[in-house]
Amino acid sequence: MSSSPADKTPPFVGRVEFFLRRLFERIGGAFDFALRRPMNPQPRTDLSALVPAIERAIEERLRREDGQVSAPNLIELRYDFETFSSLTPSRIKFLERELTATVFEYINNRRYRTQAPVSVRITFDVFTTRHSVKARFPDEVVEENKTESVQPAAGLILRLKGSGLELRTELSGEGRAGVGRSRDNQMVIDDGTVSNFHAAFTVGSNGVLWLTDLGSSNGTYVNGVRLNSGEKVSVRSGDRLRVGNVELTLSVDGLWRSPDSAN
Repeated sequence: MSSSPADKTPPFVGRVEFFLRRLFERIGGAFDFALRRPMNPQPRTDLSALVPAIERAIEERLRREDGQVSAPNLIELRYDFETFSSLTPSRIKFLERELTATVFEYINNRRYRTQAPVSVRITFDVFTTRHSVKARFPDEVVEENKTESVQPAAGLILRLKGSGLELRTELSGEGRAGVGRSRDNQMVIDDGTVSNFHAAFTVGSNGVLWLTDLGSSNGTYVNGVRLNSGEKVSVRSGDRLRVGNVELTLSVDGLWRSPDSAN
């Protein structure tokens, strides 16, 4: 028994229904999210503010090979730690899920190809004062991992001494030591003039110690000279530092290396 014409749904109508369902799901999800979000959200965590930046990052990294255009499929959104820590796990998952779907549609609509499925990851970077977007191909990530794996495991032992204050930390060549009011820093200074994430030390593979201002409100000073926001300078034992209104003297006890890095 053949079906009547009324039982058949034209392909065009089916596609329209699919996109309408998708639209209403998005609207419903956004509305539900809006009811749960804080009253004064930071604009840089809103989808409407993030999508254009991600699209620009993709367009800047396109590859043209064999007459086709390939787009980076690994998107990493990096926030400063203070903003990242204010995001709940559920909100991070929501943003990652919605951004992954949006990026997939963007790439698919432009008929770009990808080496692997689209993935959006949200994380933090202590050197990011606002937020940044990094778009990469899988082969670039593999190459970066190879480069990082051969870095010498050099490190320093640091001390900051001030009036009634003495801080100590060990810093390896693969990490960083944050200075600030937040307990998430390795060197905590409980003073109102110090930002939650004020500055950070890093050590290069050659043993050079660097200090970076993390966009602090009241400034980071080295021997009386204020660093620009995000500026990175080399420092050494005996240097006079000031974070906010707190005066400190830096002491570097010496370079140490693990036995594996002796070569």
